[in-house]
Amino acid sequence: MAFFSKPAINNFQVNSGNTPLLYPVRVICLAGVTTGISFPDQFLGRAISLKISNNDSANAASYDYNLNGQFQNLAASNFATIDNTIVNYLTVTAGAAGTTLVEAQVLPASRDEVPIEVTV
Repeated sequence: MAFFSKPAINNFQVNSGNTPLLYPVRVICLAGVTTGISFPDQFLGRAISLKISNNDSANAASYDYNLNGQFQNLAASNFATIDNTIVNYLTVTAGAAGTTLVEAQVLPASRDEVPIEVTV
């Protein structure tokens, strides 16, 4: 039985206690650039926990996950976390004077899982 094939009706949630082996990923988003990260395409898995750090001491950054179109502001020299959520796609716009660091725990995709095709 595939890990993601458990029915949502059973209130099954991905958390640190019931996940298989995870692997860490770090992505540096360049200053003043919008970076798209597709976890299934680039890292063959899905992020279940993220930390987004704005390394710009003067400008805010912004981020959006799973292409929902609602960007969140990330103040200068601040960070945000996204926990216990399956993230397939992350869009980060870094501030003009500094980078933004994305650190994620990625859950590897199972071989029998249907791939997700993301169109941007």
